[in-house]
Amino acid sequence: MNPLVSFVIPVRDGAAYLAECLESCLCQTLRRIEVIIVDDESRDSTPQLIEFYRQKDARVRTLRFYENKGRSLARNAGLQLADADVMLMLDADDIATPNRATDTLNFFKKNPRISVAYGDFSIVSDLGVLLAHQPALPFDWEKVKRDKFFYIGHSTMAVRRKVIEKVQYTDGEYSQHAIDDWKFQLDAYRAGFKFGAINRLLARYRFIPKKRDEEAILKLKEASLN
Repeated sequence: MNPLVSFVIPVRDGAAYLAECLESCLCQTLRRIEVIIVDDESRDSTPQLIEFYRQKDARVRTLRFYENKGRSLARNAGLQLADADVMLMLDADDIATPNRATDTLNFFKKNPRISVAYGDFSIVSDLGVLLAHQPALPFDWEKVKRDKFFYIGHSTMAVRRKVIEKVQYTDGEYSQHAIDDWKFQLDAYRAGFKFGAINRLLARYRFIPKKRDEEAILKLKEASLN
């Protein structure tokens, strides 16, 4: 049967955490899912790990780039492959809760005017130790403009197919500075799609400190908001 939801996971050299991520998708309480993995020229054991899961479960679909295209183009390619009308974003080092697909689908059914949904998430260390809990806040455009932050856990975010038909992840500097998710949310809002918060725990976000050029990121955000 056709999947009711599609998980879309871009990955590059993600063997350390990918298995836990994929297990969290395949063990969903909702069985009618598909998991689309886009391998963006991994050079570690990620391709072998992906192949293991592809053979293990027919719900796993894969696409591999043989040259690095960046996370935005990998996300877009995975979304274009998706068969379901509801698409769930997930990063390869994060973990979906067992109820994520069910809770998201139920939320969309109860809220037909909402096209972009997101939920609570917990923050864990690289070893999976709980660090904090972040509830899903109501969408507030004025707060977004003031703080230049959406307060949306990307690995809890889901969209209806009609969003993908109008909005894609932006490549270039947004991808390089790892704020393509922020830009996608901005573009979805400006395209007129309504956002809704699901007050359920949907994911565990793995916090791995990375060096970021905060000055460049702020300039990109300010330019986008003006």
